[in-house]
Amino acid sequence: MLDRIKSLLAQAGYRHEAAHPRFADRDVAVGALLIEAASSDGNYGEAEHVTLRDLVMRKLKLAADDANALLEAARLRQRDAVEIFSFTNAAKAGMNEDERIALVEMLWEVVYADGVLDEYEDRLIRTIAALLHVPDRARAEARQRVLTRRSSGT
Repeated sequence: MLDRIKSLLAQAGYRHEAAHPRFADRDVAVGALLIEAASSDGNYGEAEHVTLRDLVMRKLKLAADDANALLEAARLRQRDAVEIFSFTNAAKAGMNEDERIALVEMLWEVVYADGVLDEYEDRLIRTIAALLHVPDRARAEARQRVLTRRSSGT
């Protein structure tokens, strides 16, 4: 009976085992949230992919091959997931408020990679920020920092 329940939970996206043996669950969850943001408007293109990979390399201090492997592990987890709570819960585990705000800023960078903010992207970031316990003001300030960098070309 317990095996059947575990099987049903695993099919629903609830897994107890590590997401990937090379990467921390938190990092895979961050990657999955970034992929979710990049694809939430239905247009996951080269601009989003390059931004995503560069962010993962820079923020998680990974080499290109490791960043690609992490994103592949995250893509597989994101594809099989039925909700984002498990990702936000894993991502915020061990993160302080500044790190959670930095994650929201990364999400803004990904959704603005194509130069357009879609209503689904905006709604997703609001939801993720709320689940990460990032205040509305901090979410808005993170967005403004991204927009400022984009307009100044840095």
